[in-house]
Amino acid sequence: MNPHLKRKLIAFIALAAAVVFCGGLWAQDKPVDPIKLYQEIAGDYEFQMDAQSLIVNFFEKDGKLFGAPPGETPEEIVPVKDSPLKFEVVISGSGQLYQLEFVRNENKVIDRCIMRAGGMEIVGAKIKK
Repeated sequence: MNPHLKRKLIAFIALAAAVVFCGGLWAQDKPVDPIKLYQEIAGDYEFQMDAQSLIVNFFEKDGKLFGAPPGETPEEIVPVKDSPLKFEVVISGSGQLYQLEFVRNENKVIDRCIMRAGGMEIVGAKIKK
């Protein structure tokens, strides 16, 4: 995979994760424990663009959400105010902003992440918790 495209895709995935995360919390009636939510989000998500695939691992550490493809330095995924399933991340190497939104399925389980950056939108499916 082209390194430039890979960085853009990673940043986009991180942003999508942030967006989804914040959106899901809105749908809930009671306050959400961020750590429990981050642990629910945690796992590997596969994002496909054209014929290429990128795996991004999201995880909770010290009460914060992080994400990165295998072998890359994890970036902190920052929640969007008043949108519990939405997040943002600025990739330190490129300065690219990514918006992430985690999505719950009909069983209220988080199983997708929408990543937006630079006018692109990519949906990732959770493949491993």
